[in-house]
Amino acid sequence: MREPPARGRRTFLKQAAALVGATRSLGGVVLPGAELPIGQAGDAAAGAAVRMRSTLPTSSEIWILASPDAGFHERWAGRELARGLRQLGVARDPVLALPAAGQPPPDALVFTLRVEAGALRHVEASEVAQQPGAGKGAGARIRITGATPQALLYAVFGFLERQGAFFGLDGGVFPLDAAARLVLPPPGEPWIDEPRFAVRGLVPWPDFLNCITVFNREDYRAYLEAMVRMRFNTLGIHVYSGLNQWTESFLSFEYGGVGHLAFTDTTATHRWGYLPERTSRFGMGSADLYDAEVFGSEATTTARNAWEAQERAQALWGEAFRYAQQIGIRTGVGFEPYMIPDEIFRATPPEARSRPSDAKTPQPRIDPESVAARDILETRLGKLLEAYPTVDYVWLWEDEGMSWASQQAKVPLSVTAFLQAHDFLRRHAPKKRLVVSGWGGVSRHFPDFHQRLPGDVIFSSLSDSLGWDPVSEEYGRLEQRHRWPVMWIEDDPAMWLPQFHVHRFAADIDRAESFGCQGLLGIHWRHRIVDTTAGFQARASWDRALKPAAVLDAYARASVRPARAEPLARALTETDRDRRILCTATGEIKGGHEQTHEYSGDYNEAFQFWNGYEPSDEVKASQAEVARALAGLAAGASSPAERERLEYLAKHVAFLVPYAESWSLAWRLHQLLQRALDLKRNGDAASARALVARDGVPLWLKLAPQVREAILAFQSAVATRNDLGTLASMHNKYERLALVRLRASMKEFLGELPDETESLFQEVRQPDPKTAPRVFLPTRPTALGKGERVRVMAVVAGGERVTRVSLVTRLGQVAPWTATAMRLRGRRTYEAELAAANAGRPFLDYYVRAAVVKADGSTAVCTAPLEAPGRHYTVTLLPTAGGPPTKPPGEA
Repeated sequence: MREPPARGRRTFLKQAAALVGATRSLGGVVLPGAELPIGQAGDAAAGAAVRMRSTLPTSSEIWILASPDAGFHERWAGRELARGLRQLGVARDPVLALPAAGQPPPDALVFTLRVEAGALRHVEASEVAQQPGAGKGAGARIRITGATPQALLYAVFGFLERQGAFFGLDGGVFPLDAAARLVLPPPGEPWIDEPRFAVRGLVPWPDFLNCITVFNREDYRAYLEAMVRMRFNTLGIHVYSGLNQWTESFLSFEYGGVGHLAFTDTTATHRWGYLPERTSRFGMGSADLYDAEVFGSEATTTARNAWEAQERAQALWGEAFRYAQQIGIRTGVGFEPYMIPDEIFRATPPEARSRPSDAKTPQPRIDPESVAARDILETRLGKLLEAYPTVDYVWLWEDEGMSWASQQAKVPLSVTAFLQAHDFLRRHAPKKRLVVSGWGGVSRHFPDFHQRLPGDVIFSSLSDSLGWDPVSEEYGRLEQRHRWPVMWIEDDPAMWLPQFHVHRFAADIDRAESFGCQGLLGIHWRHRIVDTTAGFQARASWDRALKPAAVLDAYARASVRPARAEPLARALTETDRDRRILCTATGEIKGGHEQTHEYSGDYNEAFQFWNGYEPSDEVKASQAEVARALAGLAAGASSPAERERLEYLAKHVAFLVPYAESWSLAWRLHQLLQRALDLKRNGDAASARALVARDGVPLWLKLAPQVREAILAFQSAVATRNDLGTLASMHNKYERLALVRLRASMKEFLGELPDETESLFQEVRQPDPKTAPRVFLPTRPTALGKGERVRVMAVVAGGERVTRVSLVTRLGQVAPWTATAMRLRGRRTYEAELAAANAGRPFLDYYVRAAVVKADGSTAVCTAPLEAPGRHYTVTLLPTAGGPPTKPPGEA
């Protein structure tokens, strides 16, 4: 660790006095415990300091001071520090400090936030230091210094992590009990934080129902806010635009006078193995969790045609990218230049079309050297820049099919489109950088591309074999070129399964750094269930000494109380390290690549029991042990909030036990049906019928209850919009295939199904009568600017009927709670808006309360979060001063 520049206590106190006494930019506020006017000078002038009542035994108050001319990110950093201290339970009543309040009392804990360009060697580096020499009874004086405003914000989140907070894709998790003390650097021994990678971010994949495909405005905002708290600074998104209507609206374009069909997937679309299905057809009570017959992004569900779908999807992303820029996240978006929609292909001149020598090998449909190919590429690039003027990167991807084919034989990839795109950006958007990317196969072209593409083109790729293969060694041969490997936080052949890949990530992150990679990105679909791996990526991108066990321990200690933290951490570590639950990798290496099995590939029909394999007895036994261990921890939880956190994990793993068994039963039934089909085709229909009746029906009678048990386990854990998408996928593919299609297969031989199968079919699809009433918020807003509004939706599950759902809010702890009735959207989903009318306060607290009539006629009152109002959600009210944020360093 590098020693900080020397600063004495006298200098520190002089700065602190200036910050409190010379703050013409501070407005009037309430003092702790009193109701006084707030924000009298307006938000543009308020908020450079925050004063809080301390619950620590060593201090009466906590002060957070920033410079009088602090900009947006500095003032936001102060509010986030106050928010975190409050959620840690060490402070109450945060208010924006009043100039007349004077200096902090001697026993106050004082944080001073500073931006000092050049004080640290990296522009995202920061220092947290405790000033030495405080007298007896004096409170600690902590200085947090960032090399840039964004670095200061990251420093605050790093500090909160050291106090026990865990920031994940689904938001922050804080310990259930108030901290007895703060962890502070010893005097003269500051903490220096400096990132290992200048580019740190995510590549959320938009295709299935469980990911950003189904996002609306509030979902993107919450996701980006979570990214900042994880200290990520880059968001990259791939858009499909291929044949057979596999084209998404985000980068729609026109050529030759025509456009093309495009949409994002919903429960009414037909890509990725989905068949259009009304949500009201979902069994086991799941229909109640959806507000309408179609679940998906409103950009598609409210569009009347392809043009409106395009406009609304691009407006949605455009606003999200602008918000990302405001809060300090760089963005990139791109497509596969050699894949074009069917309609555009038909509009091209025949003379420009490719004539591949090998029809089995994926090839560009349009000759890359043709004039038409260039015109189409420039049209697409122009439309991208028009739709998303704030993006920092244009991301061109190798065709996915070409990449997978390259595992067997090297498939040629023309460099022409990448050269043309680079030239186009040079002429029309010189400040934007080109990224050449692809699946693992694209790295095989890096040596050639490195010689032929300009040096400012960035190279990136997913790791091969869904991340089970290590980061490609080709990254180590790119000299000074910027390179960003993309690692799999989760893989899509196991999309319904809980996935823990922390140990795998640890090795790959170290490997990427050893190759000189300046960036590191993570691909994912879901959120909360992959927080352990995503959280490790985030932290390990700063701390090279971080070990998998340490981050899993941190996750456990943030999630549950001490008595259950160590056993939870141990269970997660063993599950991750030893692959104790069903996963994609088989452990077999062929041709230098890890072999995989698709146990829930959501890009197809997912429950593909006909693939020719089944889970081993060993993994069935070990995942059952993990499920029992987690269920035991949940049963021993000391409070509803702790139980919910444990049950979220426990029920995801519990899903695996009947799911794996149902796979085996379905596989055996499939084999039997194939034998029966052979008999029937050979003219022995009677034997085929007898075989299915004698052996097939009993297999299905065992299968159906397993399907019910699996779906109910998952359904009872659903807590996020991504979970809702996963549940919809399960019903469309798992329930349909196991309970409907396999019955139809048996019926082909039997003519009519026996009464026992039909009665059981009706029985297993009934709602669970033991489901306790609950309410959850699929998305929870966490930041809001003055004058802004953001939607909150609440889903009420269980019980006979809902009588009232209220959004309850307050502006800080000294203000009273105010309840507002939420509007019914449909079925059991309600909505309301949060508004930041007066940002003179630093926070807006909220929770949802629902009254549900139970089967016995009594009324249950449910809240989200559980234990509200003692526990509640909090929105940071963003400051309004300051222009665009200082750019993070990126690849420069």
